Amino acid sequence: MNKQELIQRIETDWARLQASLDGLNEEQLHTPGVVGEWSVKDILAHIAAWQTRLIATMFKAERGVVPEATGPGATVDKLNAQWYREMKDRPFDQVWEDLDASYHQILARLENLSEKDLFEPKRFKWMKGEPFERYIAGDSYEHYVEHAEQIEAWRKTSNA
Repeated sequence: MNKQELIQRIETDWARLQASLDGLNEEQLHTPGVVGEWSVKDILAHIAAWQTRLIATMFKAERGVVPEATGPGATVDKLNAQWYREMKDRPFDQVWEDLDASYHQILARLENLSEKDLFEPKRFKWMKGEPFERYIAGDSYEHYVEHAEQIEAWRKTSNA
């Protein structure tokens, strides 16, 4: 994979996430139970939170700064739960703006990263031998597909 292919993959899987939302009304966007107690809106807020974290990491990588590790005792599940509590009452329009803006910021940040920055396994010591693209994938295109599949499955079972 090269940078252009990475960008294409992000854009393609973003489009799939968007397609999973097509035709949902306001009530359906707020209906709990899509994933656990989360609604579609909650899922989108969750993606936006991870994208925002990714943007900060990309910004630091561009400047040669080691990103902070997650705080003591924090895990993905704990961060997800914390962000859910913090964002569950936000209006959908704000969630959407954050999601869309953070998506576009990821694409803009990618322009500042070289092929070496993205794909050289030993480029960033804090990546512990993995290319930075793997980190980006987890918080972008892989994340979009994961949640698009969940929304699609929910829509089939709930007739949404």
